[in-house]
Amino acid sequence: MFGRYEGDISYTGDDISIRLDRSLGLPRYERTCCDEMVVKSLSHFTGTIIINPVEPVNLPVPLARHLEIGFPTIALPPGTSQTLFLLFPLEIGVFLVAGGDVHVLDIFSLSKSKFSLYGTSDAGVITRWHHSEVYTTKPDPDRHKAGVLNLSIRNRSAETVEVSRAVFDSDSIHLFSGDRVEMSGQMEIFSPRIARTDIRTAPPMPGMERCIEIYTAKKIPVVQGKGFLMESGAA
Repeated sequence: MFGRYEGDISYTGDDISIRLDRSLGLPRYERTCCDEMVVKSLSHFTGTIIINPVEPVNLPVPLARHLEIGFPTIALPPGTSQTLFLLFPLEIGVFLVAGGDVHVLDIFSLSKSKFSLYGTSDAGVITRWHHSEVYTTKPDPDRHKAGVLNLSIRNRSAETVEVSRAVFDSDSIHLFSGDRVEMSGQMEIFSPRIARTDIRTAPPMPGMERCIEIYTAKKIPVVQGKGFLMESGAA
């Protein structure tokens, strides 16, 4: 399903159906996902349709700007590093590309949205929350439902720190599509209460294609590379 389409689209898979018919007077886009249906007419559209995974913080409404992944606790002694694989939920974006403009036509997901609060009620952030098991080798999930995060954790503090979650700013999320949907992240721990996370801009594997990001399509200015400072701990 992911890819670039210059003509009509007809896709049917598990719980997803997408159709674009340009032979009618007005091109018609139809999408069904988990019993939800969206129908839109396009005014003489002759451009390109691109379907790819997007930052999973848009549904059911843009309530959260951060993704939080919880996982079984890992204890890291001082000065040590650990690389692990986690799963994160996917949202799928459908974009119209024409005349140099990129328009978000549709966003949908096979994963139900769950939310949490990271930090205190007065100074914390609302997060899109997801629990993942910890994998020591790269898992192979349904590429329309979940992606793989390659997370490198380094404990720069002088004491053993327990880690059970990672929070990422959606402005720093960069997804890549290939046989799987993947992103590569890093966490630097400075104390039991302070850590910084970020997502790398380089593809996890050669040949993977970078996905269009929602904030890029909507022309939302962001500061790239700032990451997220976890000031309420990683445990």
